Amino acid sequence: MFFQAEFFVDTLVYGAALGSVLALLALGYSLVYGVGGIINLAHGAFYILTGYIVFWAYDTGIVPYPIAIILGLLIVPTIAAISYIALIKPTQEHEVGVLIITFSLGFLIERSIVLYEGMQLAEIQDRSFPPILPDLIDVLGTPIISQYILIMIVAVVIISCLIIFIKKSKLGKSIRAVSQDKEAAQLMGINVNLILMFTIVLSAFLAGIAAVLYVPVIPILPTSGWEYLLMSMSVVILGGLGSLPGSVIGAFVISYARFITFYYIDIQYQLAYSGVIHLVVIVIMLIVRPRGILGKKQRT
Repeated sequence: MFFQAEFFVDTLVYGAALGSVLALLALGYSLVYGVGGIINLAHGAFYILTGYIVFWAYDTGIVPYPIAIILGLLIVPTIAAISYIALIKPTQEHEVGVLIITFSLGFLIERSIVLYEGMQLAEIQDRSFPPILPDLIDVLGTPIISQYILIMIVAVVIISCLIIFIKKSKLGKSIRAVSQDKEAAQLMGINVNLILMFTIVLSAFLAGIAAVLYVPVIPILPTSGWEYLLMSMSVVILGGLGSLPGSVIGAFVISYARFITFYYIDIQYQLAYSGVIHLVVIVIMLIVRPRGILGKKQRT
């Protein structure tokens, strides 16, 4: 059963697609933590908010589909920037304060979506919008929606561009400087707060890209943000806090572990066990290797 062609293709393609999405989400999450030491519990909410904005703009027919996507990718990073200036920046020196603020922000986004959706429907439904590439392609005799291939291609391009940007650009070097030593970077004339705001905006944009790619094939609910947050945190802990290559590796490990496990679980129990897989990974990694696959030892 394990080596059936359909299982192999499904696991390979769907696992790679989810891994690509998780890599985008985890890279943004890891950047914010690595640069500012900020645990952003609203990260998953940025993902679903982008999806809902695109859906609302497209579903109402006010704007064409491409414009709806652009709106989602512009509005959510703007909200992230405002959130940093108004909420996170005043409390960023206090870890508990940041946790409370970002959790509250994520909860506020979720409740706002529920409120708006509740005014339109008697019952909250999952939401999606059309795939950019809806056609089916044949992979070893198994039909696959082309959108899954697009997800992988776009993720590779975005991740490659991000790595080049971080390594080669002046702004990227400033980000690395702040992540290595915030005080020294400040003495060198780098605007640390501006860099922190930029990384949060960038992380929201990456979450938005992930939503634009993945929501067409996996619909969302107002509560879906917490699941994607949990997956992102699992990936980052597995790969190593602040390690971008580790986040990419961790994303695919979590993704394939999820799909292979689901193959052996009855469909009626998959939803119940979906979060357990990530929690098990977190617990095992914290016990065996607390710093993650590619994480560095904390300096004392």
